[in-house]
Amino acid sequence: MNRGRAAQCVALPISSHGDVGMSASSLILRLLKQSEGVAAVGLLGLLALSVATFADVIMRGVFNEPIYGLSDLVEIVTPPIVASCFPVALAARQNITIRFLGRALPPRGGQAIELFGQIIVLLVLIGITWRVGDYAYDIFRNDQVTWLLHLPAWPTWFLTTLLLALCVPMQCLILAENVQNLRLGNPLMSDHPEFDGDVETTKNVQ
Repeated sequence: MNRGRAAQCVALPISSHGDVGMSASSLILRLLKQSEGVAAVGLLGLLALSVATFADVIMRGVFNEPIYGLSDLVEIVTPPIVASCFPVALAARQNITIRFLGRALPPRGGQAIELFGQIIVLLVLIGITWRVGDYAYDIFRNDQVTWLLHLPAWPTWFLTTLLLALCVPMQCLILAENVQNLRLGNPLMSDHPEFDGDVETTKNVQ
């Protein structure tokens, strides 16, 4: 991920009253850099899974011999791979956001709508984390294993729960930043900050 674009996603206008907001933005940017490493590991796992799946298709079609136990690995590896991208998506503001209503209002009204949406996101994240954690504990309690290789399923589901739980403090920081934006009456963030970053880079080059 382009660090310049990511920095713009979490930057706030400098203000004598913006200490809390700037502090939240700095923490978000710091967490973004760390979560990029987690997402990179997840993407490497996804790449390995894709290669294995392709090899399995070839083995089935040419030799009529599928890779034994691959379906078990897919079952237990996919959840943490998906969850590993959640923190970086939140920190870089890459989740889908619709701001047509907020942009039709004055800055404070738009920020109020934005804050409401971020509160809903936080509640949804807490709910998902709770349910996944409960499911992971249920798997652990029942000593559930995969169908062919008899691998324990609970370690990867607990890892998935941990990765989702990391999103909760991240979202709390985003909420703190939104509260500061509302207090200062800052305009809403661009729907496409990455394009704004490209425009700014072009201007600097010229």
